[in-house]
Amino acid sequence: MTDKPKIPRINGGSFPPSAFLKNKTERFITGLFLGLFGMIIAAQTGVLDSLLHTRLGHYAPDLTMYRVSVVLISGAIGFVIGWLIVPAKDPLRQVTLGVMLGGLIAVIILDHGQLGWMGAAIGSAIAFAVGVHYWTGGLMDKIRQTPNTFGTAAWATIAELMQASVLTLEGFVLGYVQDPSSQTSEPLSYTGVRHLLTIASNRSGKGTSAIIPNLLRYAGSVLVVDPKGENAMITAKCRKALGQAVYIIDPWGITGMAAACFNPLDWLVAGDVDISDNAMLLADAIIMASGGDERFWDEEAKALLLGLILYVALSKDEDGRRHLGRVSDLLLPDGAELNALFKNMLASPNHVVRSTGARCLQKEEKLLSNVMASVQAQTHFLDSPRLRESLSRSDFRFEDLKTKAMSVYLVLPADKLNSHERWLRLLIQQALTVNARNIEQTPDKPVLFLLDEMPALGKLTMVEQAFGLMAGFGIQIWGICQDLSQLKRIYGDGWETFVSNAGMIQYFGSRDNMTAEYFSKLCGVTTVWDVSTALARAIGVSNGQHTSHSSTTTDTESVSGKQRKLAYADELMRLPDDHQLVFIENMNPIKA
Repeated sequence: MTDKPKIPRINGGSFPPSAFLKNKTERFITGLFLGLFGMIIAAQTGVLDSLLHTRLGHYAPDLTMYRVSVVLISGAIGFVIGWLIVPAKDPLRQVTLGVMLGGLIAVIILDHGQLGWMGAAIGSAIAFAVGVHYWTGGLMDKIRQTPNTFGTAAWATIAELMQASVLTLEGFVLGYVQDPSSQTSEPLSYTGVRHLLTIASNRSGKGTSAIIPNLLRYAGSVLVVDPKGENAMITAKCRKALGQAVYIIDPWGITGMAAACFNPLDWLVAGDVDISDNAMLLADAIIMASGGDERFWDEEAKALLLGLILYVALSKDEDGRRHLGRVSDLLLPDGAELNALFKNMLASPNHVVRSTGARCLQKEEKLLSNVMASVQAQTHFLDSPRLRESLSRSDFRFEDLKTKAMSVYLVLPADKLNSHERWLRLLIQQALTVNARNIEQTPDKPVLFLLDEMPALGKLTMVEQAFGLMAGFGIQIWGICQDLSQLKRIYGDGWETFVSNAGMIQYFGSRDNMTAEYFSKLCGVTTVWDVSTALARAIGVSNGQHTSHSSTTTDTESVSGKQRKLAYADELMRLPDDHQLVFIENMNPIKA
């Protein structure tokens, strides 16, 4: 691997050469002052005198010195005042002020002419100001300080980001922040162990700024939901070059790359004490809750599917066809053939298979028919020949994600997200479960589950639990949604679990009002100065012996603290395409 580029740092009063005088204006003004300073030295030493006298035939050194000094001192005063106003120039300002102060002291001590007296006057003014500031500086700071009556929310500064060690290429790169002092862009990364959440609408840049850069460089194992196949096409070769075993499960072949296969039923091994629980997780991933009054049918469908999955996994009659396509085929017969299947299930050594067969034989024909129809409705995705082929064998194991360097891409065309999302749910549920159970293995880099279009998976209890419980167990989930309304629609009141348990939240802006309002509140409330001006004018007329007129004008100005949101919802909805907000645990919000 190539060495990672070093990031320039500014610590205390020191600064790296790469950060010095990068601004063209700074270079020009510094060069101008150095040139004028050289002219003064030349004039003092007589070099300028002899040069100008030779070329012009006349020269008045005192007047020349005076004019040059006026220009130099005026420019220096203006430049220094500008630096005093702009805190971002602190490192350069400190060095420059030190040099100027040293030069002033040298002039006062060494020059006994007009320049020396001028320097003494300036030095006296500075000394007077320092003396006054010594006693009143704290008071003036308090006067200038913005009140915090209504809140103290603020955007994170470069100094805060440096202190938190997030301006680095380590961890997950999120974007770049502008360093005002050096006019350079610094990489912003999250190095924590908690989960990540990105809220970004379509074509907002999340792929180019977050997903692809991290897939190109992350050294740990990854499982990527890749709806369009773009991530695999761009990053798979690079991840293979990193020493990773790359598996692209692409049933429809949209990437044009060698496709891998995975059979979830290979997880179900005879003799495993957890085989029934594992089969239940598979059935739970396939049967999606209908909601409302359909709960009974969902549970009955799940129970029947569980029994059929275990039957295919364990029955000797199913050797050579232990896959979900075969489970789907068993739902097609009716009448005597179906009864024969249930009777065969009664002979199974697994109690779940036996009880499933017994319950089906006991059910009334109409009830059983409705249950069968419910299962068939939720397994239509298994009718796809491409998907059946992809589920027919296993080229790898999800258990190896923690022990080997692996990259798994789950590629599903965008137009099939609604009809075949159960396939994604099935694989993600199994991958999360087997790695969450393996708490003894803690890889150097956590296994990254990058779930693009996460709400399209529907409600996955395992994902919800993982966000709340599994951070730090060698697993990190990076959920990506278009807006928070999607999460709320899928997970109901539990949607905030994803926000509250995320160590990093990225927001690229969206037109969804609920999302914008939420992030506006997340930014917090600050206190700003509110200046109000009132103009009153009173006119008086006296009708005595001599008519007289009078008028009085009163102009009053008042200053007070006022509450303001750090970012209003409408401002967030208009966030430029190349901007984002980043919320990292225990830090002020970050503009990137």
